[in-house]
Amino acid sequence: MGTSKARTRGLAVVVAVSACMAALSVPAAAGDHERGPGLVKPGPPHWTPPTAELPSAVRGSARAGVRAAGSVTPRFDVDGDGVSDLLIRGLDDAMYVKRWQTGHAETYPPSYNLPFLPDVWKDVIEPGDIDGDGVPDLFVLTPDGTLTLNPSKVYLGKKEWKQSGWQKFNKIFVPGDVTGDGRNDLMARTPSGDLYLYAGTGKVDAPLAASVKVGYGFGLFDQLTGAGDMNGDGYGDVVARTPAGDLYFYAGTGDASAPLKARVQTGSGWGNYNQILALDNSSGHVDLIARDVSGTLWMFPGDDKGGLGARVQLGTGWQGATLVNTGGNPFFGKGELIGWDTTDTLNYYLNLGNGLLAGRLLIDGDMSGYGLTKLSSASSMESSSRWSTLTLVRSDGHLEIGGNDIGGGWNVMTAFAGIGDIDNDGKGDLLARDSGGHLYFYPGTGTNGLGARTDLGTGWNALDVLVGSGDVTGDGLPDLLARASSTGHLWLYPGAQKTGFGARVDIGAGWNVYDKIASPGDMNGDGLADLVGVDAAGDLWRYDADGAGKFHTKVKIGTGWNMHKALY
Repeated sequence: MGTSKARTRGLAVVVAVSACMAALSVPAAAGDHERGPGLVKPGPPHWTPPTAELPSAVRGSARAGVRAAGSVTPRFDVDGDGVSDLLIRGLDDAMYVKRWQTGHAETYPPSYNLPFLPDVWKDVIEPGDIDGDGVPDLFVLTPDGTLTLNPSKVYLGKKEWKQSGWQKFNKIFVPGDVTGDGRNDLMARTPSGDLYLYAGTGKVDAPLAASVKVGYGFGLFDQLTGAGDMNGDGYGDVVARTPAGDLYFYAGTGDASAPLKARVQTGSGWGNYNQILALDNSSGHVDLIARDVSGTLWMFPGDDKGGLGARVQLGTGWQGATLVNTGGNPFFGKGELIGWDTTDTLNYYLNLGNGLLAGRLLIDGDMSGYGLTKLSSASSMESSSRWSTLTLVRSDGHLEIGGNDIGGGWNVMTAFAGIGDIDNDGKGDLLARDSGGHLYFYPGTGTNGLGARTDLGTGWNALDVLVGSGDVTGDGLPDLLARASSTGHLWLYPGAQKTGFGARVDIGAGWNVYDKIASPGDMNGDGLADLVGVDAAGDLWRYDADGAGKFHTKVKIGTGWNMHKALY
């Protein structure tokens, strides 16, 4: 079987978009659609940034507190009003800045000397003003695990700082100054829960000192937020949340060898928030911003002692937006569902971030010209896109990934699953099962190509569903889900940062009530990969991953889905 990239068979990229985003806020019936011209997924839709208003009482120097106004430099204050602003990625893939002096967000960068941002990134971290020029700088994490410092200006004679290998961490954040030297530091967590400190140096060409392991057991949390100084002692702090919704506070110590004190529980009932971030200002206060699943943005005012007051609503309609510098694991590689219907038409449904799907867009074209025999919608195969990649087998046995002809001989395969970066090298990979029941691992190249395969073993033909699009267990690693055809049990094969998986876990029985099962990616904005299933009546059900290897109670989100013979 060939694995080299050969000729490219062009699948024209569709740029058709939905004309009415208001229709995207309702559950998707399978028949709702808008026609577009092409054979590849539609491009990002038109998206209007929502509005939000910050109460005047919490703006900069207007806020009363124990520290003098101007004594603290907010980490992302782009307009100098004394309050950190919001950096946002919209559903349209564009970047925006939400300044609190205006209700609407502006396209990034606005009329300020802000750092460059690449078109595609996995995460952005706000370290504050490293170079001391009065403008915030940014760390950017690319899908291949490269962390780059993007300062607000170019320094002649100083080499750009970038470092590879950061895909070994599932969360990177800046807690503020936890070492007591006046410079903001960086922390990073591994999938096993170990916490590392990278002390800030204040140098743009070498901004981080060598890593030091400073904690373990932090895998308990699905949100880790670098809070800045919440309790007024001059050191950076950390806010952490468990999947059960319990909120904890870690106060900084100023000691590089043990930078965090023992945790203190400060709240419960936070499970409904899918993104949590800190908002600091020049008066020294730090508030928490939290977005719920419906898209409402809330503020919890800090009391300067590490506590939080009653929440205040800032705005609605924030579902679908990615808020930079939040506490959850970054999600990359897939955000849509594709249906192959009984008329041999491919249909496209965009995740809206609130658990619902947008109305149908047709992937137009002559399907018979391709002689499709198998199809998949693989995650993270192309590092230059945060969306999934169409992976198909033609009638001549050739495999195409995103239009790249990989080679022939693939008609011996009975199932494909592109669940993300399995071997933790920063590139999405492909799984394929042959007619004899062997499951093969094909490492991805990040450019829709494949490396030499590894046989993961036999017996996989006892499973009639192989799906996945990212992390289910909360460790940031992609997991495989498989259904046993004879019993209806759904099995979880956890990611292991290597070629292969950990010991499988039985999620439960009863999954044979679904004719079709698929994983569209993160549907509700919490950074976890969710599932959908279609029952015999054609109803579409959503299962949200709980971050602990299980799924929450199912929710019905559509009807008429028996028009599809397969979902991807």
